[in-house]
Amino acid sequence: MALQSKLFRGDPRLEAAAVSDPAHILLGASGPHVHKIQTALMLLEGASISGDEVPRAFYGPSTAAAVLAYKQKRNIINRSYQTQADNIVGKMTMASLDNEMLKREILPPAPVRIKPLSYWRLRPPRSPAVLALLRGSGPVGLNVARGFSPIGDGRPLIHILPPGPTLTLEVPEHGTGTFQVINGVGGTVTCWDSFIGVVVDPAEPLAHGGTMPIRSNPHFFTVRAGFPGRTVIKAVNPHATGSFLGSRAFLDLVVQNPKGPTDFRDPEKPHDHQPCGRWQDIRANPNNALGLVGAALALMCRHSATPRRFMDNVIAEQLDDKPIALQHINWFLRDGQGSEFVEDHNIEQWLLKDKGIRKKLRFEIFRGEPSRRQRPDLWKTRGHFDFDQTEYDNEDFQAAFGAIDWVDYDLDFGDGSIHVWFKDRYEWHPYYPGPPKLYEVKLNDAPERETNCLHAAGVELKSEGARDFWMQGEAFVPFSLITDEV
Repeated sequence: MALQSKLFRGDPRLEAAAVSDPAHILLGASGPHVHKIQTALMLLEGASISGDEVPRAFYGPSTAAAVLAYKQKRNIINRSYQTQADNIVGKMTMASLDNEMLKREILPPAPVRIKPLSYWRLRPPRSPAVLALLRGSGPVGLNVARGFSPIGDGRPLIHILPPGPTLTLEVPEHGTGTFQVINGVGGTVTCWDSFIGVVVDPAEPLAHGGTMPIRSNPHFFTVRAGFPGRTVIKAVNPHATGSFLGSRAFLDLVVQNPKGPTDFRDPEKPHDHQPCGRWQDIRANPNNALGLVGAALALMCRHSATPRRFMDNVIAEQLDDKPIALQHINWFLRDGQGSEFVEDHNIEQWLLKDKGIRKKLRFEIFRGEPSRRQRPDLWKTRGHFDFDQTEYDNEDFQAAFGAIDWVDYDLDFGDGSIHVWFKDRYEWHPYYPGPPKLYEVKLNDAPERETNCLHAAGVELKSEGARDFWMQGEAFVPFSLITDEV
């Protein structure tokens, strides 16, 4: 009787093996008919067949062992001349394989699934920015991947992006993660971006690359992480019916910088200038750098009998439209009494409203090369920088924070966010080296400051209870806010 299953029927070598003893399939055979036997053994029994034998469709030792195990389990023995099963595919074996494959083909196929085994999270749907990065183009359904084809010939790959929430496997930079593929026998598993992750079969650690065969059910895989970033692992079972694509499953792979508690760096010791008690000398010589701001403040200083009067006039004229700066100077003058000022909300607003900090972050992330915008594997995903007074776009934040010695940032590809934090001292830096010498000259006390007399007034007000304080905070915003801006 002719073979009935879709997998076997019509294959002359298998049809012959089902009816003729001389046509038995033995150790050492090769060809498409051997690959079909291997596929059936993997689908029916989850047989583990060597990665060297499957691609060559070679009936080697592991294929023979899988045949023997299949026959022993079903007690397939020709009693006319045998007392135990062998590793040959003959008439009885072909009949059994064909019958079981036919039953399997009639039943609805179980969909392929990917199950993360190391640290994972259920992520919400990707943001449009992340989708654009994965697609490499606009919001369309197909993604032409950048990088290498799994077969190494440089051809682009077409991917369909999964909708909705996705399972996300998180791996530290240069670390490893594990996952298993279920119901994928005979198919393949692929990591889209080999710069971010490479799939490895632990049973054959030297065999790795863009695409790996799935030879057992379940099949365990390891992913070796490379650069921080976000990509996709895809499993395909081409034997599933109902779609020309077969059954597919997706797993987000996120490679992160190693995480730890937020490290608020304090790169410099506080200057802690003390009042000199010589306001009249400061009025006589504001020592401001040349400029419109410097001239206006110098004139105001000369007409202010006390540092308090001078500061009140500056606040009234310069800070009435700067609520964040006003909040800080009031914290210095009376509200804070030297206690720390929590900047979490203000840093978030800084990132949202000041083009200057976003520009600086883009420069740092893309390493000064905008062409790297579409290559997350080349981004500098964690770092720090100083932020100068001249780099602000928003005067309120400029007056509130001033020059910041050390700003940290870290991209989180899993959440699609950027983490920004700093700790910096709110203090004043007057420059009067003398004669007469009114204050000790310290680092960053410079003569070119247009606001020098204002700094002197701030220090003098310490005699009335004003106190320097630490500004410290952190914020998380979508990194699309940073990377998408032109």
